[in-house]
Amino acid sequence: MKTPLIAGLSLILSTVVHGQSPATESKTENSATEAALEASYRLLDSTGYNEQLKATIGPMSLMVFDEMLSQSMKKEGVELEDELKQKLRAAFAEEMDQVVEEFTRDSRIEAGLVYARYYSASELDRLTEIYRDPVMQKSLTIGPQLQTELMTIGMDNMRKYQPGIEERMKAVVAQYLSDLLSTETF
Repeated sequence: MKTPLIAGLSLILSTVVHGQSPATESKTENSATEAALEASYRLLDSTGYNEQLKATIGPMSLMVFDEMLSQSMKKEGVELEDELKQKLRAAFAEEMDQVVEEFTRDSRIEAGLVYARYYSASELDRLTEIYRDPVMQKSLTIGPQLQTELMTIGMDNMRKYQPGIEERMKAVVAQYLSDLLSTETF
């Protein structure tokens, strides 16, 4: 008795997720979707998707960690010893290694689904051909380093604006509290 109920609920939920009624979904559409999904994974493999993520996320997360640690120390008015900073950074890096492995696996599946939603199998196969071009391969190879350098530039530039942003946020909070206090009756 439970199996038909579960099967019925699965069918209803799958149609809500995919936006189709069971009557309009055809085997042809399923085959096209499956073909596009397979093609999307070929595309991701040809671009070195997993390697790109691993090469990019690690350094970027360490940059973010360093910035967060620096801002936290500044905010708290403390300076940590270099040895402790290095130990914290190493522990963070170890945790990120685990996260990156799981993230890479999961995001590859999700990325494949996104590509399959927007491109047909033949379009994805064409993209795969493009990604095999030597100039594109070079772009993919230097991509993580390029991303890291661009991220550094972005973070450095944001530091310039941070004091002004912080002052503006403080002013908004002060005005809000002032308005709130002036409207309260005691």
